[in-house]
Amino acid sequence: DRAQIRRWTDLGLERDADSPLPPPRAIEAMARTVGYFAALVEERRRAPGDDLLSRLLAAEIPDDDGRPTRLTAGEVLGFVMLLSGAGNETVTKLLGNAAVLLARHPAARRRLAADPHAIPGAIEECLRYWPPSQYQGRVVTADTTLHGVTIPAGARVLLLTGAACRDEREFPDADAFRIDRPIPIQLAFGHGAHKCLGAALARLEARVALEEWLARVPEWEGDDAGLARVHMASVMGFARVPVRIAA
Repeated sequence: DRAQIRRWTDLGLERDADSPLPPPRAIEAMARTVGYFAALVEERRRAPGDDLLSRLLAAEIPDDDGRPTRLTAGEVLGFVMLLSGAGNETVTKLLGNAAVLLARHPAARRRLAADPHAIPGAIEECLRYWPPSQYQGRVVTADTTLHGVTIPAGARVLLLTGAACRDEREFPDADAFRIDRPIPIQLAFGHGAHKCLGAALARLEARVALEEWLARVPEWEGDDAGLARVHMASVMGFARVPVRIAA
């Protein structure tokens, strides 16, 4: 069912250009996804197997008093929905972004084709240059002063990852794409307690995909006129990346 889940995930994140609210097609797609996974949770509750859902349902965690307790069906469902959406979208956008960037920087692409060991560093630069996740929303839990400005408890803040990844104080000549750029902290995956749970998997998937693509197709040209960007709630990337492959 993975292709169907992917289609629902795409639709669920789509937004129309004239409104930030989810359009009816997005609401319907998310409802179908919730229904699918809710039924799967109940199925695994009745007949556990050796899979992620069964392990989540069987896992014990301490409550506030230290007593072992299990996740509710709603908590398991919410976690699986998060993994499904994040796993489907961000790496897909990273790979599309990388294809466009490497088409626009042929010298970097040829270096990666000749030396696959440089691919992990190139992935980090793709993440910095065009982070698939451009922003995160948070609610401040206590009065916090940053740079002389006090943000009151309860305030909603928007963390602009895309801007932070181009901060000249951290990344000299930040608007240049350099596959050998040192990146001390990869903010595209968040940081600290809020770092992406799937960061290691995303890096692995992207590395394998680029290694295989470059081994098969070391030369390609991008068709910028045919590029089509997505218009989604929180993901930046392309819906369509046409390329011309050298014979």
